[in-house]
Amino acid sequence: MTTTNRYDAGNPNHSMTCTRTACAGRPAHPAGRHLDQRSEFYDGPDTQFQAASMYVRPSAWKIVRTAPELTPEAVDLVTYIGFLEDQATAARVDRDRGIREASERALDCQAHGEVISGLEAQVTAFDKSARSSEAGRLAALGFLFAVDQLLDGGVRPDVTVAQLVTALKAASKKAHAAHDRAWKR
Repeated sequence: MTTTNRYDAGNPNHSMTCTRTACAGRPAHPAGRHLDQRSEFYDGPDTQFQAASMYVRPSAWKIVRTAPELTPEAVDLVTYIGFLEDQATAARVDRDRGIREASERALDCQAHGEVISGLEAQVTAFDKSARSSEAGRLAALGFLFAVDQLLDGGVRPDVTVAQLVTALKAASKKAHAAHDRAWKR
């Protein structure tokens, strides 16, 4: 990686003569000089700074605005920070790949594979039990809600005991059915 100068006079693509219309009245020069932050033909750090991390960008622009003569060094820093970010990303990807490979190897191992399979079965059973418990709890709360709705307006004088018992039986039956469904999953 070159951090200080991306222009390479030995590169045939960089040594081609510049044909930009903006450079028409200027002396002939290699097109690659527009990439060299130390050249008078340099296009500026705009594109590179816009591609930089949002945490680095304001600082780089402040350096360039405050001390324009430090533009090459600011570009070097931004370039190197990008290089380090790429290295960190590669290290994380490599670590994740290693973890996946270790997991696959552990499953292939007879002793560890059995342990892992057993633990996975336990986690599945715990999750199923927790879901059933939650559904059963909601069924019991549904019964309480039905009783509250029945008694909300207070006991009306025209409601007979038989009607009240019938309504409570219906609410109870509905709650039992919901509770049974919760535990049959």
